[in-house]
Amino acid sequence: MVNILVIDDDEFMLSTTCSLLNVAGFETIRTADGPQGIELYRQRKPAAVLLDLGLPSMDGLQVLKKICQIDPGAKVIVVTGYASEAAAQAARAIGAAAFIPKPFGLNDLIKNIETVLGPAV
Repeated sequence: MVNILVIDDDEFMLSTTCSLLNVAGFETIRTADGPQGIELYRQRKPAAVLLDLGLPSMDGLQVLKKICQIDPGAKVIVVTGYASEAAAQAARAIGAAAFIPKPFGLNDLIKNIETVLGPAV
């Protein structure tokens, strides 16, 4: 089963996203905390990460940068309610594989995960 790490400080978004991914056949690891997300990535090496940019404990771009330092091949999909072209460019420059504005539909999310992970999903 494919592991997806979901890092989002909005408990409703975190629970809903994980539930939808579980129904779609993914195993999820979840946290609302940036530093804990980095540690979970280090320990569990998930296939992909869904990362919110608006985290209170540590900026999402900082979390992205740390994860990409741990693993330059990390498959990080940034999901944010603060979507802007500048934010998308900044995330891609650091190493984000995709950028999805909130709110998003399940089909869009799954399509992005499959695109990022490739045909092995």
